[in-house]
Amino acid sequence: MNSSELSALRTASRELYALKSASGLLGWDQETFMPPKGGAARAESQAVLGTLLHQKQTADSLKALLDEAEAAGLSGRLSAREAALVREMRRDAELARKIPEELATELARATSLSQQAWAKARAEGRPADFYPWLRTMVELKRREADCLGYVETPYDALLDQFEPGARASAVRPVLEKLRDGLVPLLARILAKRASEPAFTPSWAGRTIPLDQQVAYNEALLRDMGFDLEAGRLDKSSHPFTQGMAPGDVRLTTRYREDDWLNAVFSTLHEGGHGLYEQGLPEAEWGTPLGEAASLSIHESQSRFWENRVGRSRAYWERALPLAQATFGSALDGATVDEVLRAINGVNPSFIRVEADEATYNLHILLRFQLEEALFSGALEVEGLSEAWNDGMERLLGIRPPDEARGFLQDVHWSCGLFGYFPTYTMGNLYAAQLAVAFERGQGSIDAKIRAGDLASMREWLREKIHKHGREFSAADLARRATGEELNPDYFLKYLEAKYLG
Repeated sequence: MNSSELSALRTASRELYALKSASGLLGWDQETFMPPKGGAARAESQAVLGTLLHQKQTADSLKALLDEAEAAGLSGRLSAREAALVREMRRDAELARKIPEELATELARATSLSQQAWAKARAEGRPADFYPWLRTMVELKRREADCLGYVETPYDALLDQFEPGARASAVRPVLEKLRDGLVPLLARILAKRASEPAFTPSWAGRTIPLDQQVAYNEALLRDMGFDLEAGRLDKSSHPFTQGMAPGDVRLTTRYREDDWLNAVFSTLHEGGHGLYEQGLPEAEWGTPLGEAASLSIHESQSRFWENRVGRSRAYWERALPLAQATFGSALDGATVDEVLRAINGVNPSFIRVEADEATYNLHILLRFQLEEALFSGALEVEGLSEAWNDGMERLLGIRPPDEARGFLQDVHWSCGLFGYFPTYTMGNLYAAQLAVAFERGQGSIDAKIRAGDLASMREWLREKIHKHGREFSAADLARRATGEELNPDYFLKYLEAKYLG
């Protein structure tokens, strides 16, 4: 295969990604600035874009280019990185060719409408209004799984879309091993905390205007190294990151005037995602080599910055003075110890995105179990709310008082993102392992933070993770960065040292 033929393959890939970026931008706008009455037209726009993307991914001309590239690879005329480009483009095209065009169109349209229905049902406390849409999304994703094919369970086909090569039978033991370590560890942490006096921060009851919070959160992003000339921070009901290109990465967070820390950790989390998107090789934009390896690797980046960096004493020794300078009298008397108690409390709670580090992964285990049951036929959509509440009581000892704090709290199912949730826990585990690997070679993370050297962590992650795109699988990439397989023990040891040490 000569350079002009490889260039043609890259051009075809960039055309595909241009459509994905346009769809992503419409999705970002839907969650941030779209007028309420724009929903129906937006769904049709997404349906048309989804159809065009599917047509291009399944075109015979693309298949011919890939066939030729594969033949060149077999004869040794491609570099390892070029071969990875062909391999990942082939994977994407093969998956697309298994999906009938009418199903791709129907999924794109239903996803947009379902997301809007979820937001309305959640806001109005009317879960019954969302059930028909959820049933539609489950049925469509079952059809998609049947088209994609699977060996063990339909759920595997959906999980594979977010964590290539993963199967439920491999993920389940990891989650269960983690549960078996977390449950007794959580009991020990709660027993220790029970003897501590009740805590109310000095800023309780004070409000902080949103414009001041926006300025502060943007300052935290700049401190991490997130380029606000190549991205932006807005607000949405469910924080997320949408990367169109390394030069256009959109983050969202959510603010509460009576809880300034709520936005901070959403921002640090999404900032970690944003650094990954901005750190992908710009020259490979529009090809798999310019995309993240997997969602678990993506989540490892957000959790590294949110938890290992953002919840540390060293971080708040720097971040609190900036907050006091920005917020003025609202934080009079605030101390680093108070912030640490506020952000590192351990208490079973209803909302996943507000859960502490010790309980968060039990939220994920519940969602994984419910998704498996939905796609095996063991659970019907109408029974989801009760199954959710029973699971919360079993795993965390609490029962949600309403669906907004129960099965309606996450946007994922309205978008058909079944199989996404397990990647959050895998990301937590990878983040803990990456932190140990960094300190093994680069020195103390806390010392780096105190010295104002966040750049060394960012650049290490760019070298070990970001720059490779999809050249390696998630497992291979993490193995190259840390020297070993994914090991939940690092995360458990981190929690034990932090909360019981």
